Amino acid sequence: MNIYTTVRTKLNKIKIMKKYIFTILLSIITISTLTAQQTVSGQSESTNLEIIPVYERDMPPNLFMELDFSDDNNNGILEAGEKAEIQLSITNQGKGPAQGITVKVKDSIYDPNLKILGEKKIPFIYPNQTVTFIIPLYAKMGITQKEHKLEIIVAEYFGYDMESAYVVLNTMKYLKPELVLSGIEVIDSGKGTGAIIEDGQLQAGELVKVKITVQNIGQNVSKNTGYKVYAKDKNIYLENNNSNLGDIEVNEVKDFFITVSPNKRVKTKNILPIFLETTNDYHVGNINSINIPVKLNHIPPQVVLKNVEADYDNLIKPVARMETSSQKIKSNFGNYINIRQMGESKTVRNNSVAIIMGIENYKQNDIPNAPYAKNDADIMEEYFKNVLGIKYVYKYTDKDIQGYFFRNTFGQKGELQKAIIKDKTDLFVYYSGHGFPSKDGENVYILASDGNKYDLERQGYNLNDFYKDIASLGAKSTTIFMDACFSGSTRSSELIAAENLTGMKGVRIKPQINSPWETNSDFTLCSSSSYDETSMIFDDSKTGLFTYFLCAGLKGEADKNNDGKITMGELKKYIQKNVLETSQKLQGTQTPLFYGTNEETELVNYK
Repeated sequence: MNIYTTVRTKLNKIKIMKKYIFTILLSIITISTLTAQQTVSGQSESTNLEIIPVYERDMPPNLFMELDFSDDNNNGILEAGEKAEIQLSITNQGKGPAQGITVKVKDSIYDPNLKILGEKKIPFIYPNQTVTFIIPLYAKMGITQKEHKLEIIVAEYFGYDMESAYVVLNTMKYLKPELVLSGIEVIDSGKGTGAIIEDGQLQAGELVKVKITVQNIGQNVSKNTGYKVYAKDKNIYLENNNSNLGDIEVNEVKDFFITVSPNKRVKTKNILPIFLETTNDYHVGNINSINIPVKLNHIPPQVVLKNVEADYDNLIKPVARMETSSQKIKSNFGNYINIRQMGESKTVRNNSVAIIMGIENYKQNDIPNAPYAKNDADIMEEYFKNVLGIKYVYKYTDKDIQGYFFRNTFGQKGELQKAIIKDKTDLFVYYSGHGFPSKDGENVYILASDGNKYDLERQGYNLNDFYKDIASLGAKSTTIFMDACFSGSTRSSELIAAENLTGMKGVRIKPQINSPWETNSDFTLCSSSSYDETSMIFDDSKTGLFTYFLCAGLKGEADKNNDGKITMGELKKYIQKNVLETSQKLQGTQTPLFYGTNEETELVNYK
């Protein structure tokens, strides 16, 4: 920023501040006058006047926004009875002030049980100023289980509005706890007991301790759980029979002890009239006056516990995320990036060729599908053309990739050779689908959609041959993206379980890979995972997890220095960090590998 611009910005700011102060003083004078008039006339009621700032056209503002989301238990889902908040930080990077800013939140569906704070008004945001505020959310107990798309609308008085951002949030209906009495034990020996016969039974005239076991077999925490044990016979004395157990988690078991002493006048031969009841914060899922199975001269039944399984239909929900097409809006929470909306790249590669392969459906019955592989190929076609600026892009899926496709395409006499001008053509290759390890784990293969996994040596395409054949084409530069795993498992996610691809167990994958990148500085391989890991899929985008962050990075998310360019080094760091962190949140560990990477290589230019 030059001296002229700095001075002008400060003068504009002072100019507007003077007008705003004048408005306030005028309003104070008006209020004072009205108050004086009311006093003279004998009126005592107060007068509420709104101070209206004065807005005047100036240099335009340039607004940027950051969003953050948090909920009480930090699981990214708004559950019944839970509070959450969206934090917004709006920064003005323009030369003029933003004036009369109104921030509204509009829900995609109506649910009276989701409470959202009304609109927020900000009189001014001056150049280089940031304003931060909170939008509280609260899910009442009657909340339904739905996906809410909250539109964040930022409007400016003179029309310098921001593009909308969307917080996509799942609300979860109240899942009930369920407390049950799992069993009891009579303790008639030791400190604090007075037994006639120490036999683990209760006799009239004894004083014993009874251990009571309760378990939460429901689907939610029983918060602040209290208990009370009482007798309906005045000849049964109880002590320590009223206290608090705190929170009882799902599947958790808690024990407590009470003192019981039936006198000699107790004559019943049946279960004694001793009852248990519990309470919790929401008064749901409690034990309501259950008869504790204590019988004179009998050993009580053994404790029986249940193994509670989670209700995955209710529990597996995507966490809160942000959606926007604007490069001016960022988020610090589980942010979903709409990778199908691409920026306007200025990159053009006049002498370039790309081959895209996505095999989702395999003909052999015992080869499971590779979920979303066709989607991967479709979206990479768009990125290769419109973001990386590749001139000739060829896409092949399922039925296109049969027989000897790989050798006929990449071999030294294959079709791709005809499109390569030696030392002049930039070559890009993308593959999404299964990878297959050999029986001894020393070789890994890709297989055509009609191939036989039991005949990999003849029908598969060994990765060593794949890389060697591509390197021998003599391209000026080669960049390969592989969204496949070679561990013997299929691609998986939170909703789609991994399957054993090879039928083999206990095979340690340790392939010996030829490494063209070690001798060719212009040969780069970007692989979605290490050879003993499973490459995951991302249900939100319906793509591979690696492909999702590959596209997000190329879209602009990898541009950490905000220079409008994406280098290979920036893309590498972005993918490795985000794939690893996201995979660990989902269900495992996925570590992308990059080989032969010239980190200074520019991939995309948005300037």
